[in-house]
Amino acid sequence: MIDGGTEPRAASAPGRRRAQRPERRRAGSLGTPRIPRPSFQSRGWRIAGIALALALALSWLAWYATTPEKLPTSTKVVNANGVVGTPLYVGMFAAPADLGRTLRISGVEVHTTSDVKLTVTPLLCRRGTIGVTTKPDQFCADLVDPEHQRLVGGDSIVVRVDADEAALAVIDRIRIAYREDIRWDTQPAGNRQAIVTIAGRS
Repeated sequence: MIDGGTEPRAASAPGRRRAQRPERRRAGSLGTPRIPRPSFQSRGWRIAGIALALALALSWLAWYATTPEKLPTSTKVVNANGVVGTPLYVGMFAAPADLGRTLRISGVEVHTTSDVKLTVTPLLCRRGTIGVTTKPDQFCADLVDPEHQRLVGGDSIVVRVDADEAALAVIDRIRIAYREDIRWDTQPAGNRQAIVTIAGRS
């Protein structure tokens, strides 16, 4: 007996499936990884940390650049005697042979107290040292203005004293302004002082 109320459903062809629209999942539903948003607070802390590290590095570099090793000093007082009209050379600082440093001098500061006017000039004595003399060529390979010159072990700084009349002078410990690689400073160096007596010609 045939039921005329319904028609048989056609069988689907083998090997073919009906396309289905994929289901959309709402953001935040289970199974969907959420991408974390960067925290403004954590980024601010990172920036602050980098800024602090940079500030510390710059502070250390500034400290390093302005604090080179101190130059040698001595409590020695030099007594020097000369005569009017003859330049007198007095040694103020002698770099030891094992100094192990190369200093580029930018200037030498000399402070003198005297009872009359006289001239005191700092000079660089290359490869030699002087106590007190009127003939520096016997002790120095070269005698030059120290400004912009290099000072190494075995060199020294002397002062030339010129007076046109009898004088008594006290020359304080010199100060050397210099640069060493990226470091620089102005430091006291050498003997404590020199007491210079210039006698008049008879």
